[in-house]
Amino acid sequence: MSGQLLSSKVVIVEEEPRVRGIASAPTSVAGAVGITERGPIGQAVLCSSFDEFQTRFGGFTPDSDLALAAMGFFENGGSQLWVVRTAHFGDPAQPSTVTAQRALGFIVAGGGPTPAVLTGAAAGPFALQDGDRVVLSANGGADVEAVFRGAPAAVAAVGAGPYALADGMTLMLRLDGGTEQHVIFAAADFANVAQATAAEVSAALNASIAGGKASSRGSIVGLASDTLGTSSRVQVTGGTANTPLGFPAAVSQGTGNVSDLRAVTALEMKAVVEAAVPGVLIETGLGGAIGLHTVATGVAATLQARAPTAAAFGLDTLAHAGVASGVANAIRVEGKEPGGYANRLEVEVRAATNGSATAFDLLVVEDGTYRETFPNLTLTAADARHIERVINDGQNGSLYLRVTQVLATVPQPQTVALAGGNDGLSGLDDTDFIGSELGKTGLHALDQVQELSLLLVPGRATPATHLAMVQYAEVARDGRVFAILDPPAGQSATAIVTYVGSTAALEGLSEFAALYWPRVSVLNPAKSVFGSAGQVVVPPSGIIAGVFSRADTARPGGVYDAPAGIEAGRMFGVLGFETDEVLEEKKRDLVYPHRVNPLTTGPGLPRFIDGSRTLKGDGNFPYVGERRGVIFIERSLKQGLEFARHKANTESLRAQVQRTITAFLLAQMNNGAFRSRDPAKAFFVDVSDALNTPSVVFAGKLIARVGLATNKPAEFIILRISQDTRALEAELAGANP
Repeated sequence: MSGQLLSSKVVIVEEEPRVRGIASAPTSVAGAVGITERGPIGQAVLCSSFDEFQTRFGGFTPDSDLALAAMGFFENGGSQLWVVRTAHFGDPAQPSTVTAQRALGFIVAGGGPTPAVLTGAAAGPFALQDGDRVVLSANGGADVEAVFRGAPAAVAAVGAGPYALADGMTLMLRLDGGTEQHVIFAAADFANVAQATAAEVSAALNASIAGGKASSRGSIVGLASDTLGTSSRVQVTGGTANTPLGFPAAVSQGTGNVSDLRAVTALEMKAVVEAAVPGVLIETGLGGAIGLHTVATGVAATLQARAPTAAAFGLDTLAHAGVASGVANAIRVEGKEPGGYANRLEVEVRAATNGSATAFDLLVVEDGTYRETFPNLTLTAADARHIERVINDGQNGSLYLRVTQVLATVPQPQTVALAGGNDGLSGLDDTDFIGSELGKTGLHALDQVQELSLLLVPGRATPATHLAMVQYAEVARDGRVFAILDPPAGQSATAIVTYVGSTAALEGLSEFAALYWPRVSVLNPAKSVFGSAGQVVVPPSGIIAGVFSRADTARPGGVYDAPAGIEAGRMFGVLGFETDEVLEEKKRDLVYPHRVNPLTTGPGLPRFIDGSRTLKGDGNFPYVGERRGVIFIERSLKQGLEFARHKANTESLRAQVQRTITAFLLAQMNNGAFRSRDPAKAFFVDVSDALNTPSVVFAGKLIARVGLATNKPAEFIILRISQDTRALEAELAGANP
């Protein structure tokens, strides 16, 4: 080897750099969760323009603020928006329980054998009882049953009564993940409250709780949810009465093979039946009804539902048979993603452009307008123009639909309308936006976005959602994300103060979030959707995230500037405010001390952000620019010091770490990150032996302490004005030598 000193030579060795360069972490990668017209559900998708957003997620809908927020984000300077579409889930921890359904239709072809078909007369969801069944005989075989199971979540007190309660004791509990319920025990409800029987405790609970019931068995109090199935939850969360009652604190979950037996979806029915009954498939989506058919085709194919089948499914008990030649379902066409948008689609089949008898053209029509054309498709699996290969291609395929169940008969010219699509918005609640870490739904669909720095949930301005956003930014994402909170609709100055102070208890909660008020008016972008009014009122979070992004990129170190004021805080596209109270200084004086950032304007001024406070005023970095600047520094240092991991923890390595951090902070100082341009006053970096004692080094740790003299915004400009008496004083001085 050339580096070996075996003979006389000149050896060149490149030394490791004494100072490592640290790349700047991104600061304005935004993530938004909400309702969209279409697009994948529970999956984060990056959009770099509003046109790209519309391509992937569709346009404006009356149910969604997310499209309006995306428009405001990009209009104000945003460039990277990760979008998560949500819908209602039976259980957010199980993505398969989403209630949105795809629209579908069938391109049919004549001449082939058909399966036996059994169509349900009832539409889902289906109200069942534990043990309800579907019993089928397929192709002359023996009866096979699919059984639906669901049991409620339940907890029981540790010991038997009587229980030593006292007047005014409380019990706090949560059912099915809903809001926390508080039960107050009154002595008047008991013969002797200090010797409360299980029956008395159960009666007191049942008089107060909703969504569940209490019972007494063998002198032991029990609690159960009204929901039967895997989405059922019971948790006793606290209260003074739980000391004598002794309910466990852990969450109890229901069991079964469906989310909720009283509202079994068509998709759940399909999963249970197909798993139990071989040779039978179920189609869903046609107005919520179900269609069963055999895999086998021709005269030997038979299908019959037996009498024990639950009546809720609307299945007759007649024998159904396939035929040797007739109209067969050749190609199943359905919305690319679940949603009612696909109910507006038609699929037109034409003779092949190239004239081939074994090919055909497929066109996608939306509301009478041709959207896509796919020429010369075939049904030959090995062919490059095979219909599934072309239509379902992730890069160049259809934006609107997908195809499945392709048989071998080339279809004749025809037009097929899709139907049965559903957005899954019925029952939508906070949990669908908050989501589940286990199921990677809601906020947790953004877990994969490592560079995420801003978080918004446009239009879902509720206490539960706001608290979840703050928790996600500060805890789940380890303080590397900043949440932008919308105000609830219709908030006056006094109402928003009440909201942050008590309703949602946001004031003083966290440095990793900020709340802006009020909602803003923008030009109506779609009068066919929002009505004839010239303006619509929208949540401001998308616009504000765009302002953040624009300020960050306006200059090197822009992230350290407060995204507020008539220059850095200008809001493009804003025509007015939901309430004119924000134009009054005394109303802004009311909200600003409560950490609410007003959006306002004045004579000759643009509409701008007039506040830069986080929710918490007594922490390390209580201002938006200050907190986000520190997040940027922390993320950059964490990424830039990866080189040091697993190296020998020597004085040399610690010195290299110190030099690397110092070099990066010097660059940030020159970008305006700190209160001083003197390094000795702007920051310090300590990797001394006092921190890295032998016990620390032996524990495998290298500790570096970094102090930052961060900037504070000039929130208040104070002018001290007095009478200029200098001339008079000079005259008096001359008169009295």
